Amino acid sequence: MNPMNPMNPMNPTNPTNPTNAMNATNLKPVKFTVGNSAADFTGPSNPTNRIHYLIYLLLFGAFILCYYHTFGWLHYKYSQQDSYYSHGYLIPFISAFLLYTKKETLGTIKPSTDIIGLIILIFALLLHIFGTMGDVNFLSGFAMLFYIIGSSLYLFGREISKEIAFPLLFLVFMFPIPSNFLNIAGLPSKSLATTIGLKMIDLINIPYFREGFKINLEHTSLVVGTPCNGMKSIISFLALGLLFLYFTNIKIWMRFIILAFIFPLAFFLNGARIASLIYIANHYGIEKASPESYLHTMSGMAVFIVGLIALVLFIRIIERKKSD
Repeated sequence: MNPMNPMNPMNPTNPTNPTNAMNATNLKPVKFTVGNSAADFTGPSNPTNRIHYLIYLLLFGAFILCYYHTFGWLHYKYSQQDSYYSHGYLIPFISAFLLYTKKETLGTIKPSTDIIGLIILIFALLLHIFGTMGDVNFLSGFAMLFYIIGSSLYLFGREISKEIAFPLLFLVFMFPIPSNFLNIAGLPSKSLATTIGLKMIDLINIPYFREGFKINLEHTSLVVGTPCNGMKSIISFLALGLLFLYFTNIKIWMRFIILAFIFPLAFFLNGARIASLIYIANHYGIEKASPESYLHTMSGMAVFIVGLIALVLFIRIIERKKSD
C-alpha cells in the first residue's frame, strides 16, 4: 500500500487518521484582544507590543541619561542645612502611593496614544538642554516634570493621564525654586513673623531694641535669619494641605479657605519660633539659640508638628461645617 495514498488511513494528511482526528478536536481558535487600534494585539510575542515595550525602554533610558545630573542637584538641594525642600525625598514616594490607590480604576481604562505628549516630551528635552547649557538647574528640574507628564500622555493617553493628574502634578513639590528668589520673596514674611514674635515677647516683659532684623537684648543680641522667614513652612504646609484635600470631598470655596489658612498659620508659628529663640537667648545665652544649637533645630521641628496638627484640625472643622 502506498503510504502517500490520500486514502491510506496512516497518511498524515488523511482526515480519517485517528491521530489527526484527535488533534483536530483539540484545536482552539487563536483569540486576539483588540485595543484602541486594529494592530494592538495583546501578548508579548506580538510585534506591536514589542514596539511598545521598546518605546517604554527608550523613554526610560532617555530619562535616566538626560536627568542623572539633575538627580544629583536635587539631592544637594534637599540635604543643605535649612533647606526649603528637605521634604523633597518623600514626594516621589507619596506620588507613587497615590498612583497605587488608583490601580483598580486604571485597570478599567484602555491605554491610547496622545500626540500632545510627544510635543511635551520634545519641549521638556529642549528646556533641559537650555537649562544645562546655561547652568540653570531649576529649569532642568521642572523639565523633568514636563518629561514625566509628556510620557504619560504619549504612552497611556489623555484619559489615564487625567485620572492620575494629581499624583503627577504633586511632584512639583520636589523641584526647588531658586533660593535667591525665595529669600527675596520671604523678606516681607520674615518682617511680619519678627513683628509677631516681638509682640509675644512684650507679653512676658523682656526688654529689647529692634534694628531691622537685629534684636538687641539686655546682655546679648541676635539676628532673625532666613530660616525664620516662613517660606519653608508655607511650602511644606501647601504640600500637606493639597494632599489632605485630595482625600476630602468638600466644595471648592472651602478648599480655598483651607489653603488661605496656611499663610497666617505659617506667619504665626514662625513668629512663635522667633519669640522662643529670643527667650532662650535672653535667659540661657546666645549659644543656646544659635543655628548650631539643638534647641534651634527642635524649634523648627516644633513649628512643623504644631502646624500639621493645626492644619488637620482646621480641615476637620471645615468638614463639619459642610455636614451641618
